Amino acid sequence: MPETSVLVVDDEESVATTIQAILQLDGHEVVAVTTGAEAIRILGERQFDVVLTDLRLTDVDGVEVLKEVQRTAPETAAIMLTGYASLESAIAALRSGAYDYLMKPSDVEELRATVNRAIERRMLRRRLVELEEVDRLKTQFLSMASHELRTPLTAVMGFIQVARRRLVRASDKQGATDWKEEATRAAETLELAQRQSRRLARLVDELLDVSRLQLGRVQMTRSEIDLVTSLREVVERLRLLNTTHAFEFSDHAKTAPVLADRDRIDQVFENLMNNAVKYSPGGGTVTVVVAREGDDVHVSVTDRGIGISPEELDQVFNLFYRSPDPRAGHVGGLGLGLYISREIVTRHGGKLWAESAGEGSTFHVTLPLAAPAAKAGAVKDPAGARRA
Repeated sequence: MPETSVLVVDDEESVATTIQAILQLDGHEVVAVTTGAEAIRILGERQFDVVLTDLRLTDVDGVEVLKEVQRTAPETAAIMLTGYASLESAIAALRSGAYDYLMKPSDVEELRATVNRAIERRMLRRRLVELEEVDRLKTQFLSMASHELRTPLTAVMGFIQVARRRLVRASDKQGATDWKEEATRAAETLELAQRQSRRLARLVDELLDVSRLQLGRVQMTRSEIDLVTSLREVVERLRLLNTTHAFEFSDHAKTAPVLADRDRIDQVFENLMNNAVKYSPGGGTVTVVVAREGDDVHVSVTDRGIGISPEELDQVFNLFYRSPDPRAGHVGGLGLGLYISREIVTRHGGKLWAESAGEGSTFHVTLPLAAPAAKAGAVKDPAGARRA
């Protein structure tokens, strides 16, 4: 399938079809039209890498086609075809943003070389945009990471200093000191420091997970597990840790065997349920439903929170993505949890996506059910036999 596309506009059909044939031989996808109006209509529907247009068309000036290119796809390279009599106009078109021009009749090799240079320029500009985006994300990440990591680190240092000062003051006091009371206060302060240190450890673990996933170094230790049992345990664990939200668990499937890394799958559903809590600041219920659907098991995690706008539904899985909704301003983190979760699910042969209709959101996960023992035994796979 051609990776590059070219639009040819010339009111002489023989010229348009000849150029089309030449460029198709080089492997380009080429669309040829004979009117400026048709070219403008097509440019409104799709983008091209290169637009090759005659300067003088029967219905509109080629400059109008150039203007439409600049309006709909500024990165597209436009090349003007012109006769000797309109050379000055072609130069004027260059000043208006055209990439280059060719004299008619064009030499075949010159035509091919000019189009290929234009495509190379287009690719370089696209790569530049990608690098600028990478640089922007890097800057954003460094700013976000320094803030998110510094916050719990500062808290840990502060709580340790408070506990230390209390003990120093108690030891400096003249007379009897209630060491039991002082020890209790110090223990409470150190417990707060420990909570923040656990938060710091989670942030570091997320960063390490992203690095390993991108380098393909995540080790998945798979075994057959019952996803219903695993989900029930995750729900019960979060129910004990959370006092502001209720958790409902519906198991429409009594069992759902899957071949998976238990720790990684638990990580996915803990992420989804914790997100449901984070983005439901007013409390409410988090509903988890598991059911079999053909050869898959389907799990949904639904909250009654602030919801997700339609344009964000896929963006939420991007690296470092943070919701722009002001109601989510209280939510911390590096924006890595959903990215990591989707990568884990994908590596298990499943899918993860989000739905939202205004208030509240639902995250869906599908995973393939483990093959029945009889079916698995029919497959000649010594490695699989050893795992069984």
